[in-house]
Amino acid sequence: MRDANPVTEIVGCAADISARAWDALIEASGFYNSHAWVQGLETAHGTSPVLTSTAEGRLIGVLPTWQNTEPSGLFSVAEMTRGLSGPWDQEFLWLGTRRGTANTIICTHDPVMRRRALGALLEKARQLAAAQGLPGAVWPYLTGEAALQIEACHPLAQAVLHSADSLVTIPHGGMKEMESAAESKDRKKWRREQRLFRESYGTVEWATLSPQVSDLIAPLLARTRTKYGASGGTAWIRRTLSGQLASGVARSAVAALTRTGGDVTAAAVFYHHRDWLYGRYWGASPAAPQYAYYVLTCYEAIDAAAVRGCRYLHLSVPASPSKMARGARPMPLAFVYIPAADRKETDDQVLRRHNQRVALELAKAYSPPLGTIWEPWVESSRS
Repeated sequence: MRDANPVTEIVGCAADISARAWDALIEASGFYNSHAWVQGLETAHGTSPVLTSTAEGRLIGVLPTWQNTEPSGLFSVAEMTRGLSGPWDQEFLWLGTRRGTANTIICTHDPVMRRRALGALLEKARQLAAAQGLPGAVWPYLTGEAALQIEACHPLAQAVLHSADSLVTIPHGGMKEMESAAESKDRKKWRREQRLFRESYGTVEWATLSPQVSDLIAPLLARTRTKYGASGGTAWIRRTLSGQLASGVARSAVAALTRTGGDVTAAAVFYHHRDWLYGRYWGASPAAPQYAYYVLTCYEAIDAAAVRGCRYLHLSVPASPSKMARGARPMPLAFVYIPAADRKETDDQVLRRHNQRVALELAKAYSPPLGTIWEPWVESSRS
């Protein structure tokens, strides 16, 4: 198969692709790019074309596309580029999972065919963007490592560092082990927040994401989304969760619920995939106990991840000093831009300086050292 040239096609929707063949290409960190997750989104919000790459009749690469009808906040390219010159206020073809903030590569792991397949998928994406009269395609919220790998597969692709993710490495002993290894000031803060939560008569219970639980927590999740500018309200949440139930991806979900006086006043929804636990949705009413957010999304989630044998808890974007202060570490996030025109959008040296500046700004924002995974972005140049 290594001698075969990939054949790239545009497929109408995820349902037209074998779930088994698709998921065989998914990495351990690729839950939000799984077939069931993408099909759940399509069930709830409509279908979008999917790019596929095959070799000798075998699926070796998948790249979903979508139309961004709300280019603001987390999905505003102008905001993500942090002052980098370019056509960033225009419409683009979007790649990866619809409104996904944790995209990964869906591709064969054979290094030769992986490079060919990714290059072919990017070429098809730029052709599709051109056919739609768009300046190019944006593949956002990729891990730094994935973005650099994708960039190397097409001569016109460029990786742009834009933000950071939050990831917790889970010890076998859960929160007790984390507390024992933490600095005294952190340990005292974590324990104080959990104590004040209990003193506010907060309790925690875990439930599967059934239709009944979905209906119960939808208003809470919608309240938080509306607070931060998202549209759609409770109907959007109910439609999204209903799509997950229909696609089967909800079987991976668990919900942490807080009750106050018998009423559910806070909820957090997580998804278990291999050795990862992903935090996705959060919502609370004004009656929620003190520190319910940190108790449900961090402290209780860390214990739940340990019980399930998970190595990682994904806290999602945006990364923040408060998440770092509760055991998370920042991970680089970048988007890959592929122009429809036959020229790079940004001079390579200008882009390198920009990425270095953004990396240093993020390093300043977070108190723990960024770690070696940030080195390609902090260095003044990349080969």
